Amino acid sequence: MSRRDRIIAFTALLGGTLCFTAASSQAVKPNPPPQLCVNNQCATTQGPASGSGGAPSSSHQIKWNPGHYMASYTKIVGSSTPSLAPLQLEMDDLNNQDAIIGYRIWISWGAMERTQGTYDFSLLDAALTRLKTAYNKPKHLIIGLWMYGQQGLSNNEDWRVLPLYIQQNPKYGASPVAGSYGWWGPSSNGKSTGQWAPAFYNPAVMDRFIALVQALGNHFDSDPYVEGLYIQEDSAIAEAGGNSSPADPNYSDQAWSAQLERLLTASTAAFPHTSVIEANTWLVRPQPTVALQEWMLSNRIAPSAQDTWGQSAINQYGTSHLADGIQTMLGTDAAGGIGDMRPKTRAMMDVESDELASPRVNAYGGPWTPLDILNALNQTYWASHAFWTRFPPGSTYNAVPVPAAAIWPNMAATLSQNPLTHTDYPANYP
Repeated sequence: MSRRDRIIAFTALLGGTLCFTAASSQAVKPNPPPQLCVNNQCATTQGPASGSGGAPSSSHQIKWNPGHYMASYTKIVGSSTPSLAPLQLEMDDLNNQDAIIGYRIWISWGAMERTQGTYDFSLLDAALTRLKTAYNKPKHLIIGLWMYGQQGLSNNEDWRVLPLYIQQNPKYGASPVAGSYGWWGPSSNGKSTGQWAPAFYNPAVMDRFIALVQALGNHFDSDPYVEGLYIQEDSAIAEAGGNSSPADPNYSDQAWSAQLERLLTASTAAFPHTSVIEANTWLVRPQPTVALQEWMLSNRIAPSAQDTWGQSAINQYGTSHLADGIQTMLGTDAAGGIGDMRPKTRAMMDVESDELASPRVNAYGGPWTPLDILNALNQTYWASHAFWTRFPPGSTYNAVPVPAAAIWPNMAATLSQNPLTHTDYPANYP
């Protein structure tokens, strides 16, 4: 099931007017991390051999701590006074859960750069500190970049996802709403009416997003407990720019792919010791999605996707309904590809609310139990990392009670008894 077919519930919002020392938009190469960790075993990188130029002494350049991670349900967006409290409620369920080794957080551009070139990572810092110090064992952090708006833009004071300085400057390209810039989505009578996304296919918009990623890398790459940078699925931008009515005349799959490759190249440069993860799901046409997945393999980008089916559905219906990017990784996409990529790369899969709790996947046997999805992660996706949405006891999703197996204490117990099995260091990593 593609994002074209689904309506995602608007989840709890948290954001902030944040204050952080201005960071340069110039990329600064960070020092090597003081430790590199592989399978939770850490070795110091201090005192490198003569002539090594300070490079890590480990044979693995990228931090590598595979396994099960909790995925945040709360999103950090720009709008109000920030607080760690909603995240803390989630993260505290990691205590004494040794099989759950980390936490994937969602945070928007608007929450980190309210004014141009001034970045605020203070809430990320606070979450990371808590993960490292508050529980029986330190936990790892995946920083997820939330990249689209789930409701129409109502006015030019909405900076939940996209900084206002982008929306207020015509250099970032027209939107469907007069006097607003740098984004696109469905509209009617000059008003935004639904899911929208920044126009990342516009080089001027991407320039500023790359500057943010460079600042993030300078701040976080050297921390041994920052495991990955997760870039949200590309289909959100393709649908807002290419499938809206009207579509953005400046959108094309080729333009978006070119800018996405720019972003991913800048991300690996900014995070030389950290996994960069791209959810390459759907573009308007499958062929550019296939080409992007092949490019990712050659450029040490970890593949991901949403819509992570259970193995029972894959056994019954095959893989043709999975995201084009994942089909390409499996070597089964009808649009072609270079064959099975799984021996060379490792998928880092998102397990979202829909897969665990939505009746909208009933047509394919869903929602699926965590164990059914775990079987798919091991048998089909060959996943090294999995990010599991946390539902607390008593949760409902789209007004329907969440199945008991997906409630966090029950799901955590399942995960603790069923580890991921394809956790070896990827062949396409340095």
